[in-house]
Amino acid sequence: MTAMQQAIEIIKDEHRSMGAVLKGLQAHVDAVREGRDKPDFPLFQTMFDYIETIPDRVHHPKEDEYLFKLLRLRSHAADTILDELEGQHHLCASLLESVRKAMAAYRESGDIAGFERSLNAYAEFLWEHMRKEEEVVMPLAEQHLAAEDWEAIHAAFQANRSHAW
Repeated sequence: MTAMQQAIEIIKDEHRSMGAVLKGLQAHVDAVREGRDKPDFPLFQTMFDYIETIPDRVHHPKEDEYLFKLLRLRSHAADTILDELEGQHHLCASLLESVRKAMAAYRESGDIAGFERSLNAYAEFLWEHMRKEEEVVMPLAEQHLAAEDWEAIHAAFQANRSHAW
């Protein structure tokens, strides 16, 4: 497998992990809303902590610093989408904070509807963001980046797998 293929696989694997956490959150909220389960607030906090730590502090900075930066150096074809995605990376922390606040309000009031809306909006935002990265940015990167670019990207993302978060 080439450095490009390995880097893309790691990035997509990290996207799948983020998606799994979001789906787990939504499934638990659904179960609570439907009366099949009681809210597990420590579980919610742990899942939010994962999202804050891995995507916001590890994954997105590496996309910005390696994949996006190198793609900007090689081609201007992706400038508009990269501007949008980088802006979304900066927005993720505040959106997650909104979900945390909605959860706290739910914990206080017992009304799950606002929390569910906030969580679903955040999940849709993140899934659309990842879709654009995979369907728009990755093909442009495959087209424009050089082998040495992919080696640097692969090394950066491979380091994510070496840490015990």
